[in-house]
Amino acid sequence: MLGIEIEKKRIYGIDLLRVIAILCVIHAHGRHLLGGSSLEFLANIPLPHGVDIFFVISGFLIGTSFISYYEKSSKVNSSKVLHFYGRTMLRILPNYYVVLLIYCLLVNRGIVNGSVNEFPIWRFFTFTQNIFTPFYNFYWESWSLSVQFWFYIIFPFILFALPKGINVKKVIPFVCIFFIMMSLIFRYIVSKHVTDSFLWDVWIRKTVASRFDNIYIGVLAAWVKFYHTEFWKNNSIKSLVLGIVLMIATFVVPRHIGSLYANVFYLTVSPIAIVLWFPYVTNLQTYKTIIGNIISHFSILSYAMFLVNLMIIQIIDCNFADIFKPIGGYSYLIYWLVVMIASYILYIIVEKRFIKIRSKIM
Repeated sequence: MLGIEIEKKRIYGIDLLRVIAILCVIHAHGRHLLGGSSLEFLANIPLPHGVDIFFVISGFLIGTSFISYYEKSSKVNSSKVLHFYGRTMLRILPNYYVVLLIYCLLVNRGIVNGSVNEFPIWRFFTFTQNIFTPFYNFYWESWSLSVQFWFYIIFPFILFALPKGINVKKVIPFVCIFFIMMSLIFRYIVSKHVTDSFLWDVWIRKTVASRFDNIYIGVLAAWVKFYHTEFWKNNSIKSLVLGIVLMIATFVVPRHIGSLYANVFYLTVSPIAIVLWFPYVTNLQTYKTIIGNIISHFSILSYAMFLVNLMIIQIIDCNFADIFKPIGGYSYLIYWLVVMIASYILYIIVEKRFIKIRSKIM
């Protein structure tokens, strides 16, 4: 479909979750456009945080890949790690750097609000803009990519550093619990900086050290699926229902800025709810229908959509607010259309080209 190729080995259920995640992200950034229209009620519908879903997916897929390899080879060698690094960097860096350069241009020209001086640009190039401290006022969406980038670096290296023959089945849970606990402890320590919703957002929600727990919950799910397959399959419905109930609970339980729940535990509850969907979702089979095809194609575009949607809404808000406000709900639909077009262009011109290069050199 329009030059987007689907690999046969894709997991349909994971594609479905990616689409849900990107829909939640794009809607969250553009829902204010619905204000004053007959569709305004859509802006108030509670939805999961799309980034949380992306985090759990990353942990689950990378965890599954390395656990499988370790069990076959009894050791994650340097070749496997370097191959993973190469494939991953060629997958995420081209789009990321292109959008970074576009942001520099837009901010310097005054097309979008922000500053290229408050935080050194080299930190964005090296994914060090928010490891332990927050950044703001430029390339906002890059915060989550830093979380995933450092997971991609650290997790394979830990497995590589393990002595040959060690029982990875016993080690993986301890690694996951360590990073989960470290995130909780970090959030508790930096809670002293949190006095309002903005500081909660940049210190608690958008720092790498604070969000590692989300990804390692996904790794823990991969461990359960690999070593306790029957339990995984036999309890898929119960797990799905429990996950939905727990997600609903995150919507209704009061979350006051400054409380122990909001500052420390809330951001761990949501990914636990999400990961409980996985036993059911990963058993969904690809079906060759129009809807199935659309979902797979949207999943492939999801990375490009993630990178461009906030840029699009900033351009609209800064330059075309007077035009968009009178047309109500149509402005929301136009926003979606522009995001789709821009993400498709980014995918075809940049991402797809580097995927082909990766296939040749890796």
